[in-house]
Amino acid sequence: MMTADDSRLHDLSLTLSAGQPLPATAEAWLAGLPGPVMLRYPGVDRTRVRALVTLLHGNEPSGLRAIHGWLSGAAAAPPPATDLVLIIANVAAARLPPRYNHRQLPNERDLNRCFRAPWQDGPGQLAQAILSALVALGPEAVLDLHNTSGASPPFAVAAIDDARHRAFAARFCDHLIVTDLRLGALMEAAEHLFPTLTIECGGSGDPRADAMAATVISRFADSPALFAAQPATDTLTVFRNPVRVELAPGASLSFDPSEVADVMLRTDIQQHNFGLALPGVALASLGRDGLGHLVARDHRGRPVLTELFEARAGTLTPRQPLHLFMATARADIAASDCLFYVAPAQQQH
Repeated sequence: MMTADDSRLHDLSLTLSAGQPLPATAEAWLAGLPGPVMLRYPGVDRTRVRALVTLLHGNEPSGLRAIHGWLSGAAAAPPPATDLVLIIANVAAARLPPRYNHRQLPNERDLNRCFRAPWQDGPGQLAQAILSALVALGPEAVLDLHNTSGASPPFAVAAIDDARHRAFAARFCDHLIVTDLRLGALMEAAEHLFPTLTIECGGSGDPRADAMAATVISRFADSPALFAAQPATDTLTVFRNPVRVELAPGASLSFDPSEVADVMLRTDIQQHNFGLALPGVALASLGRDGLGHLVARDHRGRPVLTELFEARAGTLTPRQPLHLFMATARADIAASDCLFYVAPAQQQH
């Protein structure tokens, strides 16, 4: 359970400005943090501030490692374009043995579902503290840095589709997902306050995701104008309102062919991330109730499972060409969050 220190945002800006050296590794630094922390690093333009938030999920360490690397080299590098605020959120979950294995503390809510009331529990209080700090700062942009639960190319997610968010996203990756679904994420809470973008760097444990996170921080810190039009904006692929595919209440899930479960996802399901799954491709084996083990609703709450999928010879297969996102090989995350997201091929822009 979260302690008072776990749900309070500790301002370490004074420690940072005092020039105290960081521990040699991100893991050693994590072990010594007092809890969730906020650090402010001065930039060339002191009238503007940008904010980067990471480790909202304790099993997504690339952002933490990238911040540690950036701060370790900052003294010898030119200052960032603007003041930069760095927030490291779910320290307790990240430290819980085995390290980087827990999305949130046991029996606690997912922190990135808590950026709306109620606020009374530990995760809610921490989310409220982070949001209050951001509102007080008034940043020109907020970047929320994540790992995907499974292997995946990097991509951006936004709650608003406009020229500013597209230019913002194109600085970091080739794909942008825009969603009207509201789950209580930081990105949604901030959408009417300041431009906010989520960057999914790739799978946790993938060195390429760590390298991507380091690149994201460098570009975010150093770009003089984040929203300036650039050629990459024209080649950005945008997907609107992908659908969450979830287990039905009470249904069981497994990746192990030797187990009996209502839904048996393919062990290589992650290979379909950002690929195109065609009709006839088996994504999972289904139990006796077939599609009754699954739920899929669009952003308006309308059930769309049978528009997107069919049960064929005991397997789950697309009814139309579908792009898959955020598929994971971790049964606990797939069961507690969602199996994956899908978007019909014709919805990409």
